[in-house]
Amino acid sequence: MGERHGVGPALAQVSLAGVAGALVVSCGIGPVVVSLFGGPVVAVVVGGVLVVVLVAALTAAASVAPGESWLTGNVGGRVCWALLVGGAGTGAWLLAWSVSDEARLGLSESPWLWWPATALLFALVAGVLLRRWYLALTSFAVLVAVALLMLRALAGALPSDVEQRLAASQVPRTSMMVTAVPGYHLVPAQGVWHLVPDDLDPNAPSPDVSLHALPDGPDCRFEPHDSRYPFTDRCEVERPGLFFLDGTPVRIGYAHRVGTTRLLLTAPPSFDRAVLREAVLTARVTDGVATAVVPGYSAGSASPQGTHFTPDDRSLLPGARYVSVGPRLGAGFGECTFGAQVCETESPALRYERFTDGQMYVRTEGGREFEIRGGPGVDREVLRTAALAARSATDEEALAMLPPPPPSPPDRSLMASVRTLSRTLFN
Repeated sequence: MGERHGVGPALAQVSLAGVAGALVVSCGIGPVVVSLFGGPVVAVVVGGVLVVVLVAALTAAASVAPGESWLTGNVGGRVCWALLVGGAGTGAWLLAWSVSDEARLGLSESPWLWWPATALLFALVAGVLLRRWYLALTSFAVLVAVALLMLRALAGALPSDVEQRLAASQVPRTSMMVTAVPGYHLVPAQGVWHLVPDDLDPNAPSPDVSLHALPDGPDCRFEPHDSRYPFTDRCEVERPGLFFLDGTPVRIGYAHRVGTTRLLLTAPPSFDRAVLREAVLTARVTDGVATAVVPGYSAGSASPQGTHFTPDDRSLLPGARYVSVGPRLGAGFGECTFGAQVCETESPALRYERFTDGQMYVRTEGGREFEIRGGPGVDREVLRTAALAARSATDEEALAMLPPPPPSPPDRSLMASVRTLSRTLFN
């Protein structure tokens, strides 16, 4: 019999449900929020009154065409129908409000937009319960389509992983620059784009030479777990009080007795043994600090715990062949860096500067400057190639340079799940 009356009664029922939901929820949300300031008891009372009004209004809407929807055949069923539509509609309304605000859709800013949207939402929820399957299916499909559109808008409005990491690190996006150099590859480094030569041994021994003053004892006798000694089983006594330790391929060393002190001088295995022997024979302890003359080396630090010598040839230092890209620091725009030994302007967008311990090209692009730095062991032409190839980093490249996000407790809220879903579907 319902078919003979057409779809008019069914549409009238869901339309009235939409109007009832829009009027009660939109007008009642204000008093509920205000009641929160009066304490939990007041909020519960006001909220209860709002629920009763909403259920009564929806029950009246169900009575318009009781045979058109499931559950509406009798009074008890119509009340259950009203509770179901009111609960689902209100829950979806609250969630849609939050999503639309985060997606910056502007619906909540105008009642001329939000009231019709609220009415449509309650009408669609009521439409899902219609007996006519094609109307119920259409209502459900429209609900899903609206939800997907809002999730897509939310995904577009949410900050990306790069934006969040940039904000947490307080790093401007424009400072993230990268480059590529033939024969070089990227290594992890926070804040800069860091390249090292492909032929560089990552496990190469340190070029430094170390001198330690240790308690004396029988030649070639020492604590094997003492890290100041080269790790070796081969010890060669040249004369009493002077012996050689062959710890190839990591370290070699000479020990020399001076008075009651053993002076141990260690170096990389590439160091000339004869030069190392002559150097340890010059070792002395003065005012509690061990000193020696090591050709081609200078004391970098000295203390009672030991003296460390670094090569005068800066190209032998660790990182001497590295290349990095980063923002311009330490000088005004277009000015040479203070302390630069060489400052040559090759073009309006490219300037070369050399220092005691390194060199760099300064490149100007888009009204800003950034640096392509190289160690003293980098060929200038290689560095120039890196400067000319420098460009803005992609999101993936920027993530490789940014520090990991700080640990934080997981967000298990409903909106966090909605954000995750939106990213999964549309990001």
